[in-house]
Amino acid sequence: MIAFPDGLRMPIASHLNGRRYFVVRCDHVEPTADRLAEIVSICNEPEVYGWLFRDVLGGLVYPPEKARGWLSWAAEGWRANSHFCFAVTDESGGIVAACDIKSSDPDGAEIGYWASALHRGVMTNAVDAMCGAARQAGFRSLMAWVRHGNIRSLAVLARVGFRPDVARREKTRDCFTLELT
Repeated sequence: MIAFPDGLRMPIASHLNGRRYFVVRCDHVEPTADRLAEIVSICNEPEVYGWLFRDVLGGLVYPPEKARGWLSWAAEGWRANSHFCFAVTDESGGIVAACDIKSSDPDGAEIGYWASALHRGVMTNAVDAMCGAARQAGFRSLMAWVRHGNIRSLAVLARVGFRPDVARREKTRDCFTLELT
């Protein structure tokens, strides 16, 4: 069984400027107007929006109700022990990025992540911290899909230690795996 600590709050730093951040469980993030506005702002940034939301939303902006729904879905995942979303916060508690483990499959759960362009340098350490916590929680391996051309996402995975899984390569995306045992 997968078991993360309830009060999980992992300090990390930007590898570009040393600024301090925290990787926290999303079920400990209150859906205040400020937190929702931060999520909406990041998800509408050109790069995040282009890679993750343009097709899903049919070119419409990422709305506040989608941010509220995401936080609700994230909290439900922790309650059900079915998926595990983390927010990356700055020292004042503002959301600057997120990463998640999309299932409780200990032998290959998929991960995902996004970050604000205003906080470059934080994603590798956030994903690395999440993977370390996943190892301690009982995961044995993780995997990630990256659309062709998403160089920044590829770089994050490479720095964390993910390796290409060429057997699962698809027409528009590549698969990468990380063994945690």
